[in-house]
Amino acid sequence: MDETAPRSLTCRLAEALHAGQTDKAGQPYFRHLERVVRHLLARWPDATHDEIDAAWLHDALEDTAATRRSLIAAGISSEAVRIIEAVTRPEGVEYLRWLEDLAATADRSVLRVKLADNADNRDPQRVALLADGGRRLVERYEPAAALLEAGLRRAG
Repeated sequence: MDETAPRSLTCRLAEALHAGQTDKAGQPYFRHLERVVRHLLARWPDATHDEIDAAWLHDALEDTAATRRSLIAAGISSEAVRIIEAVTRPEGVEYLRWLEDLAATADRSVLRVKLADNADNRDPQRVALLADGGRRLVERYEPAAALLEAGLRRAG
């Protein structure tokens, strides 16, 4: 992200919600959110504001105390919250099964945000920082990417 640009309300909210959290490599979790937004904008420069907001907050419902209601009260649009809810895996649902269902919806906005997240999760530079060389992540995220890409193709 451009360090000289003012941070958006959504960016600041994401930073506050994930304050103190670290990723599997011990890095501040917020950096993952920044990279997901970068991936989204690099691949889809026409990304909507709702998609960008959802990219910033894609893990908020899963990894913080945020709720649908609190996000809307903070000024996040109902469409961005819908996308965030869609990219939040329900508890107890197997990962690839969930992604098959997600891909079947052919919801372009949801698939764009999830693909941007997936791109960062399997980025070779990020994976190299992990203890096992990220082998487990690659085994998980490569098939996920294929499912999501197929769904996006169906979305047209």
